[in-house]
Amino acid sequence: MAKIFYPDFFNDILGPVMQPGSSTSFAGNSRVGHAASFTVKGPLKSVKIRFFSEGQFRRLGNMMEDRAFLGGLQGFWTDDERLFQAHELAREKGISYEFGVLDHDNSHDKAVRFDLEDHQGIKGSLIGSSVGGGMIEVLEINGFPILWRGDTHGVLIIRDSSSQPKIDAFIAAQGDAVVENNIFKNAVGREASFIELSALPTESLLEKSLADTNWRLFQALLPVVTFKGRKPQLFRTVDEWIAYAKDKGISFVQAAIEYEKAFSGWDDAKIWDYFKKLREILFHQIHALEDRGTYPVADTPLLPVYGKFWKTYKDAGKSLQDPLTSRIMDYAFSTNAKIPGVKIVPGPMGTGGGYLFSALEAVREARGLSVEKQIEGLAIAAGLGAIAYSNCHCSGASGCVGESGMCCAMGSGAVTWMAGGTGEQVQWAASMALQANIGIPCDPIPGGLEFPCLTRTVRSAVTAPLYADMALAGIDPLIPFHEMLTVIEHTRALYGPAVTGPGCGACGTETAERCGRFLREEVMEGKLKWEAEVSA
Repeated sequence: MAKIFYPDFFNDILGPVMQPGSSTSFAGNSRVGHAASFTVKGPLKSVKIRFFSEGQFRRLGNMMEDRAFLGGLQGFWTDDERLFQAHELAREKGISYEFGVLDHDNSHDKAVRFDLEDHQGIKGSLIGSSVGGGMIEVLEINGFPILWRGDTHGVLIIRDSSSQPKIDAFIAAQGDAVVENNIFKNAVGREASFIELSALPTESLLEKSLADTNWRLFQALLPVVTFKGRKPQLFRTVDEWIAYAKDKGISFVQAAIEYEKAFSGWDDAKIWDYFKKLREILFHQIHALEDRGTYPVADTPLLPVYGKFWKTYKDAGKSLQDPLTSRIMDYAFSTNAKIPGVKIVPGPMGTGGGYLFSALEAVREARGLSVEKQIEGLAIAAGLGAIAYSNCHCSGASGCVGESGMCCAMGSGAVTWMAGGTGEQVQWAASMALQANIGIPCDPIPGGLEFPCLTRTVRSAVTAPLYADMALAGIDPLIPFHEMLTVIEHTRALYGPAVTGPGCGACGTETAERCGRFLREEVMEGKLKWEAEVSA
């Protein structure tokens, strides 16, 4: 039976829990590197990390991709602060590494190839890609065309004439934990089994069950692991969401919880507890500058702490904003600071969860709402995100509407619910937010000190209450949320190069070219290749 796989609240929408940075470029790429680390058994000796396109390689380092790859290869999870010291730690461990470009064409134009060797001389390889929101696709493992998303625990077994009885016995012992079992053939005709499991087998069990076979264990990289018996997706539009709640005689927000139960198999208590955990992380993220005093927080070569400018200006009594907007901006600048050690929750872009939560927390404070109501707002935002991921490319591939625009839509719907709105009004607010964001390019300037992204992410936070107010006032935006998602796809198809890619938007300016040289010649100097000393 094929796996059931659709957008999930905690895998795709509000996740992963990570160190600050881009969910695609930092968290996703660290997961790709982590997956590659499983292809060898012993401590890593050397690795070549090569891109299939010159464009990818030239942008390396803009969003800490280099540290993500190297940190993942060392087994660091997405929330591990050691990711920021990945170069230094790899060198301390004597790991030689080199970044480069492959000298031949390949259909995996957005993927990365890893060629690894451990200290026992065992070699491994992996081709994989970060596909948005921290999610990944592995396309090849040790030469076998295996598609794996990090959503299960996988056991790769190289088959020979004597391995089948052991494989059969291992599968039988795993029982209902077996999700899929497939056989793959490499370019020279050799076969391998890849067994996907919902429960992690121990190394000792594998050593005993698969003695004298060539196997590798791949640990699940997502918080919600795929299991046998997952239910189909409950809804793909807000209209279906509303209808489901009405048919079951439950609230709109409880229908969102039922969606997650169908995917994860978790019960109500576990789901609400996870939302509470996410809320605590987001709360600390948006208060991080205040907690640390703002000014002591260090600038970096690629990101000044813009909150320092905002605090100086605001404390001087010069701010033109109303109190609610001003408070959202306080929180948004804390989100933007990306302080190492301060965990974040994407949604849908790297720091998108922090931006939408900036609006949720400022509204909660201004209205005197409960934390419980705010957590319900997070569930509403997650439901809107799941619908978006089901109907469009909810990432920079669609332009900034797929990132800051979707963040604004999710935040607008969540604020509407927190303020007493109905499911229909949630849809109105989210639709209006998307209507205001269609056609904006995704054009982060390599080496561009977070521009033009900063202008859009802060705007997504401060305008969320605007669209909530319009919806609560009874303004029907005419177009349902899911139809606006088809507009995103239509725009991407018609104007792809104009809404995404290295030359779109602000990336076409002379300043962007200067920033690119700064990234390549100064920031990444000495970081593309390092050779460990060979012991005598």
